[in-house]
Amino acid sequence: MELDHFAKIIALCLSASIGLTFGILRSKIFSSKHTNYLHYFFIIFSVILFSASVYGLFEFWSELSEGVKNSDSEEYSANCFANFVLWTALFFSLILLYVTTKFLHFKNIHKTSELDPLVNNFTSNADRNEIKLFGGDLNFFGESPNDMNENIQYRYLRSREFNKVLILCESPNDITKKRRYGKILSDNRGSELRFYNPDNADLRVRGRIIQVNGANKLLIYKKIKSKTYQAIETDTADSDGALYNNIWDLVWSLATIPSPNEEQEYKSLF
Repeated sequence: MELDHFAKIIALCLSASIGLTFGILRSKIFSSKHTNYLHYFFIIFSVILFSASVYGLFEFWSELSEGVKNSDSEEYSANCFANFVLWTALFFSLILLYVTTKFLHFKNIHKTSELDPLVNNFTSNADRNEIKLFGGDLNFFGESPNDMNENIQYRYLRSREFNKVLILCESPNDITKKRRYGKILSDNRGSELRFYNPDNADLRVRGRIIQVNGANKLLIYKKIKSKTYQAIETDTADSDGALYNNIWDLVWSLATIPSPNEEQEYKSLF
């Protein structure tokens, strides 16, 4: 077997192994609900391929443009195969870089301005029967009723007109919180509040649980620093998603139910 033929067989096997490796990496990236850096393998490969293609075009430009001299006829013939390989490799290295950064880079650290469209987009996929909220003191909807009217998340939640809006939140200990709760109860039919004690049990996370075609989906986010949040979208097939879903159900079943008189007080203050 000649070296040229052997090299072509090895190149074919190498191409297959690279394809399989990146296929496995792609599956790993999509299966992970958390930030990972596996997509950098694709970026590095695309940069290497681009650099090699550019080098080949510059290094062998005369042969590519003028052709290869035929030793028998002393004439030049165009090297179509090499031209095709180099230009195609150059083109697809750019395509690989684009689709990697577009589709395989999962960002889960967001500024407040980035979190609003993320939350609303997640909510847009929900069935209309119910939505569950990890609420805290609900100040992410705004401090005052006027703030809430301008809040992007709150306005979109109202527009969806869920049959049930189930909210786990803190017991209101001042008039500002009571007004906020009163507005929510007044604006959203089917809304229900239950209170937990954050001093005893606070996961320090906020989020939503929705149903999409009957299956539970979760968006969990927590504050990292001022106006910066980490957000994870998951479902009950994932162990973390199943854990948060079970915790919500457990805390909801143990939480304090406000009396009708208390709810009426909140509404009257609003």
